[in-house]
Amino acid sequence: MTHRPFVSSLVAFTLVASAAAQANEEADFNQRQAKSLNAFAKKSFDKGFPRIAKVVWLQVHKLYDPDNVEAWTGLGYVKVGNSWNPDTNKPYPKTDTGNGAEGQPLQRAYEQLKKDLAGMHRLQADKWGKAGRTDRANHHWRMVLRWVDDDEQAKKALDYVEVGALSGTGLEKSLYDRSKAIEKAVEEQSKTDYEVKQVTDVQCEPLDRAQVKYITVRSEHFTLHGDEDQLDSLCNGLRWAERTLRVCKVAFPWPVKDGAWPQDWACFDAKETFQQILKANQVPDLEWRLENTASCGIGRTNVAATTGVQVLLDSCVRNVARGCAGFASDAYVEGIGHTLVGMIFNNNRLFSVDLKKQQGTTASEEDREFQSPDFDVWKNLSLELAWRSTGGIPANRLPFCEASNFSNEERIKAWSFCDYMMRRDPEMLRTMDAIAVDMQQKRQKQPADFDKQFEEQHKLPVAQLDKEWEDFWTGASPVLKAIQNNTPPLAAISKGVDKWLEAYNAARKTFGKTPVTWSANFSSRCKEHAEYLKKNKDLRDPASMHTQSVDLGGSYVGSLFAQMALVIPDASIGNAKKTFEKWVYLPGYRDALVNNTILSVGMYLEGDVLVINATSGIGQPKAASAGADCYPPRTDGGLTFEREVAVADLGSEVEALLKKHGREGQKTIGFPLTIHFGSTGGLGVRGSLNCSMRGPKGDAIEGVLVFDDGTVRTTSAPGMATFWPLDPLPKGKVQFAWSWMGGDAQQVLKGGFSAK
Repeated sequence: MTHRPFVSSLVAFTLVASAAAQANEEADFNQRQAKSLNAFAKKSFDKGFPRIAKVVWLQVHKLYDPDNVEAWTGLGYVKVGNSWNPDTNKPYPKTDTGNGAEGQPLQRAYEQLKKDLAGMHRLQADKWGKAGRTDRANHHWRMVLRWVDDDEQAKKALDYVEVGALSGTGLEKSLYDRSKAIEKAVEEQSKTDYEVKQVTDVQCEPLDRAQVKYITVRSEHFTLHGDEDQLDSLCNGLRWAERTLRVCKVAFPWPVKDGAWPQDWACFDAKETFQQILKANQVPDLEWRLENTASCGIGRTNVAATTGVQVLLDSCVRNVARGCAGFASDAYVEGIGHTLVGMIFNNNRLFSVDLKKQQGTTASEEDREFQSPDFDVWKNLSLELAWRSTGGIPANRLPFCEASNFSNEERIKAWSFCDYMMRRDPEMLRTMDAIAVDMQQKRQKQPADFDKQFEEQHKLPVAQLDKEWEDFWTGASPVLKAIQNNTPPLAAISKGVDKWLEAYNAARKTFGKTPVTWSANFSSRCKEHAEYLKKNKDLRDPASMHTQSVDLGGSYVGSLFAQMALVIPDASIGNAKKTFEKWVYLPGYRDALVNNTILSVGMYLEGDVLVINATSGIGQPKAASAGADCYPPRTDGGLTFEREVAVADLGSEVEALLKKHGREGQKTIGFPLTIHFGSTGGLGVRGSLNCSMRGPKGDAIEGVLVFDDGTVRTTSAPGMATFWPLDPLPKGKVQFAWSWMGGDAQQVLKGGFSAK
């Protein structure tokens, strides 16, 4: 009996010592894993791939060591007191400078690193399993599958179920099934037509009060008012509204109303018209809305300023998404709108609040990324946000965000969290919105209270959903990676692109334009499309090269990217100069040579197929030559061009244009004129833009002005308008003039050239 206290103390001491030893062993293990990742991140950074390095350093903090000094320093942070802060004297670079020759060995090294990291986790899992610590063993098995996708031992240990061609948890199966169901609905609806017609027996009080001229179109469920010269675009907008309604019936688990929509919509190209309507109706907070907003509800009409067809379509889809969701708090209203628009168009062109004006400052390079309409850019930003160990936006803060004060990160989190919850369980999102509205009405802004109320209803903490959101966006498992199906930037580095970038910049230089940089992040879709075209060698006409068919191994999102991609199907670096010279005759490709707002491009070379992404990297030019420019150039430089272009080289949209104007079957069309504004959000000047041409004898040349509404890059580009002479130009000297309203003044660009 006298020895029992000693024995008990000895047992307790042994257990404590054992736990401490286990903790130390795990800490040592994490340090070794972090060391391997740090080494690769530094190598990536030194080789000229800072965005890739950034993600790897964020992985160090998130997965292994939140206080890792080497990773914090690599990310450009300095420690002030107990916290790490960005080093203002050493901003982190965002531009890739590495080339394909350096990138491909880096990719191979990363693949080997992932196998090594997984192997170390496998050893730890075995060790913990033998020690009876299933919890720790399962953690390491999950980490094995984070780094490699096909480890059968890990899948068996975790007792995963079949998910498509993979295996995963029950939650992952639900995420996968819902995601695929929504994707299928979007893809099927994109091919479905709906009847839309113009009506004359409908009035809109807010527009009548503002004395705005308008026409009205109506479909089965929706009514839309708009500019008198935009009939086709308005009809297309309602077709997408009808398609979105059917997608929402699949995406939302609650009943979606099938009757007439309770609101009608009004969309006008000119911001001035939108402002005129707001003033005439004396909407609340008028001055703020005039300066900062692009849409506003007035009575039973939602009014929006849309600067082009893509923005109009965005507005129609967003209105349906918001109406079907029925959310009321700002973050969820904005988030669900961005989510459905992203799923349907992979682009986002309409912000309820204009961030640049809201902030009152010129947007930085990072701000421009957050405001990019390209959802592939947003996905990269969400990925980086999800990898952060600190400083991200917790999900329980979203209910208290106000649209008028949205930060960049709050907007990204509102979208990406809603996107995840739409795949997981939209009912939970509905509960969050209801709690948020109730708390806001009571002027309560306590995230802890929000957490408590949500957990009481769903028996699940919001923090758990936040963790799931992180796992989804960082691709924590094979199934989560498969749902997103994204090509990682490292895999999008191809040998030979450095020579093509050099040749491309040389071609831009001949037009007096600034050189562009190359981005691995912007090259992911290029790789996918290049592989698609390489596999489908018979698809070489303009229409086929600028889309993808799911039946031929493509994807719906891939088809959206392909529309504005630049494709060289017989790429030979020896003929690069001649190839770029031919682009002058293809307006959309010409834009890539003469548009100064293109700052960075993606490129991928697959055999003899080169694909270029010249839309994701559009931004404010650093050169003094910012603003609109035309081609041929405004000054008469004695340039000479062929008087006609073959319709076969231009594609289906020119064929349709000629047919519409009584020239069906015509084999050629006149040399086109273009003006380039570079905006991905549409042409704000389309209401006032005009172009005229005169031949050698001073006779007017008949032609048609076409805006950036096309889906084939040979004839369309973001922020570009084209004047198509309907017949081959007369030989000799041709004069032209562009004019539009810029601010309060008439802007004019004049020039001339010779047609041969």
